[in-house]
This record gives sequence, structure tokens and C-alpha cells, in this order.
Amino acid sequence: MLMVSNYSHDIATAFLAVSGITMWILSRGYPAFDSKDSEFLFISAYESIKKIARYSLEWIIIAGIPRIIFYKQFEWSHMAGDLQVVAIVIKHIVMFLIVGTGLYYWAKLNKKVNYLKIKHQI
Repeated sequence: MLMVSNYSHDIATAFLAVSGITMWILSRGYPAFDSKDSEFLFISAYESIKKIARYSLEWIIIAGIPRIIFYKQFEWSHMAGDLQVVAIVIKHIVMFLIVGTGLYYWAKLNKKVNYLKIKHQI
């Protein structure tokens, strides 16, 4: 069960990264929308991506707890030794940057979506 949890943690991380990239793409493309249908599609896409991102972030935190607790027992490589600590730190710095960027665009998109919801009285 622990290995399944660890694997699902990695999948959730990938989903969160892809969600962040998708939010960035949506955020950049927003001004090009000029019709009511396009704006409804934009809102719908945002809401779907938001759910995926939120559930992924929640699962990363939940599944990360046992992963941290049992890391040395199940994932520690004796051949890599303490060098893997450096690799893990670098990996987490990169992931925090990706998540931070995704959160930035998430907040930016949320403002745009709220404006559109008010505009269309949704």
C-alpha cells in the first residue's frame, strides 16, 4: 500500500505540474477570446483544471506524509548514500518553483474568471 501511495504521489505531482502549465497557457491566451461562447469555454476549462490542481495538491500533501516517514525504509539507496539528499533537495526546489508559478497563474486566472462570471451573471 505504501508503494502505491508513493506512486500516486508522483502521479499527483505530474498532474499538478501539467495543471500549472495549462493555467499558464490559458492565462496567456485569454485576451484572444472575444465571443460569449469562447468566454464560457474559458470558464469551463478553468473550473476543470482548478479541480485537478486542487485535488492533486491535496493528495501530494496527504500522500507525502507517509512517504517522508518511511523514506529511509523503502526508497533510500545505500549505493547513492548521502548524495541522494542533494538530488532530493534540488528536485523539491524545482517542484516548489513549478507549483509557485502555477499558483501565481491560478490566482491570475481566478480574477479573470470571476470578472467573466460577474459579466455573464453566472
